[in-house]
Amino acid sequence: MTSDPKNLEAVRERFADARNVERLPTRLPDRAARLVQSVEFAHELRPVLDHEYIVKSWFTRNSVSVVYGDANVGKSFWAIDVGHAVHQGHTWSGCRTSPGPVLYVAAEGGDLFNNRLAAVGARFMVLRSPVTMAGRNSDAQALAQAIGHLAEAHGPFALIIFDTLARVMGGADENAAADIGTLMRGVDLIRGQSGAHVMLIHHSGKDTAKGARGHSSLRAAVDTEVELTKDKDTGQRTARATKQRDLPAGAEDRFDLDVVSLGVDRDGDPVTSCRIKRQVNERRLF
Repeated sequence: MTSDPKNLEAVRERFADARNVERLPTRLPDRAARLVQSVEFAHELRPVLDHEYIVKSWFTRNSVSVVYGDANVGKSFWAIDVGHAVHQGHTWSGCRTSPGPVLYVAAEGGDLFNNRLAAVGARFMVLRSPVTMAGRNSDAQALAQAIGHLAEAHGPFALIIFDTLARVMGGADENAAADIGTLMRGVDLIRGQSGAHVMLIHHSGKDTAKGARGHSSLRAAVDTEVELTKDKDTGQRTARATKQRDLPAGAEDRFDLDVVSLGVDRDGDPVTSCRIKRQVNERRLF
């Protein structure tokens, strides 16, 4: 059934009158008036055909992800690989990237984190200073200001990685909903002011079938969730997008760790690290 154009026009006129708070006999408080002005008709909205992605089909700008898995599955190597591709503007696992500055907050890197960066030739920015993103002593505001200052010189950030979530919790409890709430408020401050994608590196719980460690409110709060696993029989490592708020879930990246020689130590023994190795069908770019 087709709507009567005259009726639609009449509705629009009444709607326009209702949105003109100056003409209404009852004055609204400022906040209520702004909300009225923000109301739109759904049928007049247009579909969004292009997402502002940093990695197409995986990560979008101005959003938050959690990447989790067991110890030694390769979470940091995988995150470094993503960050390197975005910073350089390289295709990543057969997907287009939108290049831009990357900041890696290496809260759990240790001294040998430098070797992981050298193994891929990473050129993005790294923050090694301790950072707290949750609780009363949150550094979120100071970090947002620092990122804004860096962006003035290098351009808006595309990706900000926190490795790991546990290390930036400070004294807060990742199993408590209230503390995860303060973490996400800090993360949202960084995301909102930078416009970047914020990635949190995290651990699996004791029962891997139950997902990431800590309170379930974390999964509800993020836009994207990626699980990293390693097959016990074949050793095949897989990253799988298990949640996407605005994109189709289920994207997979199958990879291995390739040993890279970095030189020798003072005793003449070889020093090595790893980088991601994958076989990608490049016939199609996503």
